[in-house]
Amino acid sequence: MTDRSLYCAVAIICSFLVLCIIPAMAVDTFRNIPPSEIAMTEFYYPDNVVNHIYHGDITPQWIRDDLFWYTDRGKRTTDYILCNTTTRKKTLLCDTVRFASSLSSASGKPVDPAHMPVTVTAIASDLNSFTSTAFGSTWTCSLPDYRITEDILPGPVNAGIRSPDLHYIAYVEENDLFLYDTEKGLSSRLTTDGTDDYFYARRSETVSYPVTEERLGEYPVPYLVWSPDSAKIRTFRVDQRKVNETWLVQDVPENNTIKPVLYSYRFACPGDASIPLYEPVVINILTGTVTKIRGDPQPEVSLMDTGEYILQWWDESSETIWSLGIERGEKTITFGREDPETGSVTRILTETGPTYRETNLAYAARPNIAVTGSGDIIWFSERDGWGHLYRYDASGTLKNQITKGEWVVRELLGIDENRQLIYFTASGREEGNPYYRYLYRIRTDGTGLQLITPEYGDHEISLSPDTKTFVDSVSRVDLPTITRLCSADGNRLMHLATADISDLTALGWEPPEPVSYKARDKSTDLYGLLFTPPDFDPEGLYPVIDIVYPGPYTTITCSSYPDDVSWNAKIFWTGQMLAELGYVVLTTDGLGTAYRSKSFHDVSYGHLSDCGLPDHITGLEQLKKTHPYLDLSRVGIYGKSAGGFMTAQAMLTYPLFFPVGVAACGNHDSRLYASFWGEKYEGMPDGKNYEEQVTKEKAANLSGDLLLMTGDLDDNVHPAMTMQLADALIQEGKIFDLVILTNENHNVNYEPYYLRRMIQFFVDNL
Repeated sequence: MTDRSLYCAVAIICSFLVLCIIPAMAVDTFRNIPPSEIAMTEFYYPDNVVNHIYHGDITPQWIRDDLFWYTDRGKRTTDYILCNTTTRKKTLLCDTVRFASSLSSASGKPVDPAHMPVTVTAIASDLNSFTSTAFGSTWTCSLPDYRITEDILPGPVNAGIRSPDLHYIAYVEENDLFLYDTEKGLSSRLTTDGTDDYFYARRSETVSYPVTEERLGEYPVPYLVWSPDSAKIRTFRVDQRKVNETWLVQDVPENNTIKPVLYSYRFACPGDASIPLYEPVVINILTGTVTKIRGDPQPEVSLMDTGEYILQWWDESSETIWSLGIERGEKTITFGREDPETGSVTRILTETGPTYRETNLAYAARPNIAVTGSGDIIWFSERDGWGHLYRYDASGTLKNQITKGEWVVRELLGIDENRQLIYFTASGREEGNPYYRYLYRIRTDGTGLQLITPEYGDHEISLSPDTKTFVDSVSRVDLPTITRLCSADGNRLMHLATADISDLTALGWEPPEPVSYKARDKSTDLYGLLFTPPDFDPEGLYPVIDIVYPGPYTTITCSSYPDDVSWNAKIFWTGQMLAELGYVVLTTDGLGTAYRSKSFHDVSYGHLSDCGLPDHITGLEQLKKTHPYLDLSRVGIYGKSAGGFMTAQAMLTYPLFFPVGVAACGNHDSRLYASFWGEKYEGMPDGKNYEEQVTKEKAANLSGDLLLMTGDLDDNVHPAMTMQLADALIQEGKIFDLVILTNENHNVNYEPYYLRRMIQFFVDNL
């Protein structure tokens, strides 16, 4: 839409819609921003705008080989749909209106069918009932009478993990592991000797949110995996007894007292003599036996930070555990098998190198490792410079490299044992955007590579357990998500959904422009997105905001359509939100970030202060030649967490290029951050090697307008890092702004007040 008057009229109408959907925000909290722009800006608040995208975020949940269900949120109702891949028919699990009415009666709270406050967690195998969570409780709905009963479970049980047969729930209470029998309604204790700093089945305080859990009375999700026969549990006993203590002070207590509250917890930093150690155990729930797995304990590493239990998994027989071990610093990984009865360990593979070894390029995804029925091991490695799959025999002897080329395997999805076919997603092999994922299959001997999903775009794939069908959600930032059921060879069997973005297009929304440029090496192609204002005039001159995140474990720029609540999607809508105020906004990923070659990724190793900033600068300078409306005399920069660190580094390293910035919750000194992070990406501390990334050492260079923000109860990136940078700026006599968000942890960046302050700072200074 280019007609400014029509746009403003729509914006004013939209303001009423926005105020009905997001928390009320007084217009006078903004200065020098027209009400119509405020309304549109607030519409694009990340947690708001995704509520105006329908039928987009389809996540299949497989019940059996030929049956899955998914949630389909529409404009007027949220449907829970069953899909039979054999009959190729979709049916409603329930009548949402009736379900909403019954849940409202049972809970005593209003339930809107269009905005169901419900997460379906399990569907009975006979499809006659399903379980869901809502309003902090678990509810079972019987069908077809829609009779709803509240499953009144003890608090920690609600956070537990159900056994495969749904008979038991394993949960953590205090420092021990317990078992809840869902049929008898009784709890029993599985361990008895847990202590505050030597406990079972939960992650250490370094990689959890211990202050948040204590303050809000939250219960931890257990860190364990059930055997397929529901008889045994593989977990850890975590030893953090010698880990250093740290503290947070709550200056605004919630318990009606004015006295500050002191919280203490254990937190390991790079180079500490002691870090959390995970001692593996197997618990037989039928006999009560606790078997210690022999060998050294697992030191805490980056995979612990994901919250998923992904280091060990059971084979189908429940008689063997496959185990991944990672050494401190993550330069060496091992693979082996464990005997759950005796605790014996057989090491099969070891891989080591000069920098960190990866088991999967996708953060928070399971390792790209599998064991076939014949005993062959499928192994992921970047040993040839790219992320590929290799095949070993059961003794650990290499049989063949399976995939190869200047592209990367992203996720190992499944293996067709009968046909010896491996299904996986990969990126960088096809022409165009190297971050788009495509589905492939290949024989285990490395022959017969076949592209299954050739449509240009990013493909989110859910493969059926028997590998005969898959659900393909394909999208780009300019292509709303289309979700289909396909056969294993790629033939389309059923259309499931097409994302509806009519609420956005009615307001004149247009997708950002994909852009590319050369990295600092003048040869490597880098990619990004350019957002322009709604009344954009290519003959004009616009200030620029660079939204940044240095990785190294991920990227910031969206490849798929942003219709979910993922981190990348929220960054995308933050870009659109700022563009509504008259800025051109760039998101891009420089050297040192993920999903490309090993050498591309390793640029940041031992050089965290680099942050890819030279690539952002040369990128904007190159884009200026083809986009003359970019005003490079007015470049703002914004980031949170590692992005906050990158923002401060930018303003203190390149103060003339970046005169305005908002740095939120930044890990401005990795010596104070988690051991696993610095030791993986900066290396083990050795003399002064960490000094290159200490942001406060550059405080004298500040010449622009900097806003520092942090939560005072951030138990991930400690606010001390922001305060120490602030102190250094004070010592240098620098003028800057500082906002402390009270009673907020690391998840502050989509709170309305946070967004208002960030917006106002750019309006005032850029």
